[in-house]
Amino acid sequence: MKAEAMSLTFLGNEGLVRIPFFQRGYVWNIENWEDIISDLLDFKKSHFLGSLILKQLEKQTGKPKEVLVIDGQQRLTTLSILLRALYNSFDEETQNNCDSSIRNYLFFKKNQTDKNFFVKIEHSKIDKKYYQKVINNEIPQDEYDAIVVENPATKTTSKSNKVLQCFKYFSDKLKETSVENRLELFNRLLDQENKILVVIDLSEKEDEQAIFDTINSAGVRLSSADIIKNALFQKALDLFDSIEEVEALYKDHWENVFLMDEDAINFWDTPRATGRLMRDNIEILLHSISVIKGFFDPDKHTLSDLSSLYKSFILKISKVDLEAFIEEISKYAKLFREKILVFNSSSLFSYQDSSRLFHILSVCEISTFHPYILSLFYKYDKNESKLNEELHKIESLIIRRMITKSETKSYNKMCKEFIKDNSNIDIKISEHTKDEILNGLSSISNKNATLLLFWVELYRRANDSKQSVKELKYNYSLEHIMPQKWEEYWGDVDILDSNSNIIMDKEAAKRERYSKIYSIGNLTLLNSSLNTSLRNYEFSRKIEGEGRKRGIRHYADLGITRFDILDNYDNGDKVWNEQKINQRTTNLANDILAMW
Repeated sequence: MKAEAMSLTFLGNEGLVRIPFFQRGYVWNIENWEDIISDLLDFKKSHFLGSLILKQLEKQTGKPKEVLVIDGQQRLTTLSILLRALYNSFDEETQNNCDSSIRNYLFFKKNQTDKNFFVKIEHSKIDKKYYQKVINNEIPQDEYDAIVVENPATKTTSKSNKVLQCFKYFSDKLKETSVENRLELFNRLLDQENKILVVIDLSEKEDEQAIFDTINSAGVRLSSADIIKNALFQKALDLFDSIEEVEALYKDHWENVFLMDEDAINFWDTPRATGRLMRDNIEILLHSISVIKGFFDPDKHTLSDLSSLYKSFILKISKVDLEAFIEEISKYAKLFREKILVFNSSSLFSYQDSSRLFHILSVCEISTFHPYILSLFYKYDKNESKLNEELHKIESLIIRRMITKSETKSYNKMCKEFIKDNSNIDIKISEHTKDEILNGLSSISNKNATLLLFWVELYRRANDSKQSVKELKYNYSLEHIMPQKWEEYWGDVDILDSNSNIIMDKEAAKRERYSKIYSIGNLTLLNSSLNTSLRNYEFSRKIEGEGRKRGIRHYADLGITRFDILDNYDNGDKVWNEQKINQRTTNLANDILAMW
């Protein structure tokens, strides 16, 4: 390859400068723009702004000379926008003097005898319309005023396209810059001796993807998804007979899925928690597909291997298989966006809908089974009853292992086994007996108890025709009915053994009581937390409250509190002890076993 230091005026020798349709969009931000303009306005030193890698395409009869931007689109886009903003900042006379320069470096004519000029840099699809409007100076004042420049320093967020943000940033910055400095900057940018770039020219036969991957170490690094997308469609360009075929494949199965509109772009760029990590939806999707296809082994590989594993998988793929694989990714993506749910504090849940599994996964911070779940959606896309049956099995497995405090490290191995043969999950579910589950419910964490009680409540509502409210938000507070610090106010309540006999030995009695406090039968959900000073009071004061301190009765909207506890209390049963806890634990356990 040929590398040469050049000024921005190299653009004058080019015709159409095309950014490949599958490259990522413009992503530079205010930090990059501040760096570049402050650097360029320092006229006392020379500047180097990085490299551009271009691939010269063979000239076709009747078409303009074309060059592909393999790397450097971020700085090339930025410099061209700065040039347009500088030109716009001049008075009319200066603009007339600079008109031929702007036309030469930012525009081209398909034929020298043509009247019409076209924007020289043809941007990738996601930014094309915005870039064209900037360079053609076609942004009305009201649209310009509506552009917001994102700035973390001032906590300013923005939904405006980054190309538009860049243009507004430079335009506003130049208003604060003297006329002399603006003129000097414009002249320096277009000075052939001001060699601020290294331009690397590749021939037709050189492997631009390999070079692109090698030099991708400066600026904003490509994400795994960007690298995978580039590899897929670069391979398509190598295998297909025409670029039009590849562009159609890209449009149908990538652009129309991942870049269809702002909502789609935001969805795939949105991070969600996967265990302790935050990962973009598109990366979670591509990781899931790689596990389903079998070339990513969770026991051997890490997420940093994802893009290289995709490239190895693609390397020897045939044209037919590549086209089928891209179509498969598209189908998985549509299923992922529609089916793999995410929640917020306002989400409503009901027992009958599909949200239950994903809510359980979210609360338990488990993402390991996403590939298996996605494979089920794909496999049983036309068989809803079978799909629901298989999804329910995942719930049962997770809940049973959660209650019995089983380790989660083996989930990666299970996921692989289930993808190969989903009947394997039945074996894993059967490993946990009813006695183990009852034992686990006798000592359960607050987080897990809250999850179980919430879904027991919804289960009971779904099966009670008298209940009109079937949907609830997950925003209830857990309360120990017999408090964790019970000795001061609960000392006169007899401590009973499993046969309802009073335990006379004081130490044995204490051990028995403490063992029951963390049983699910002693836990319930309230609309709001009780006042801290009320929590340790005896049973009657906890129920009724004291003065302005509201008790359990006031916050008992749920049946698991009203029917299980308050009804008995109102019918004269004013005692809460180990016997009541055991009975309620058994009742709740029966519901949990019926559900899972």
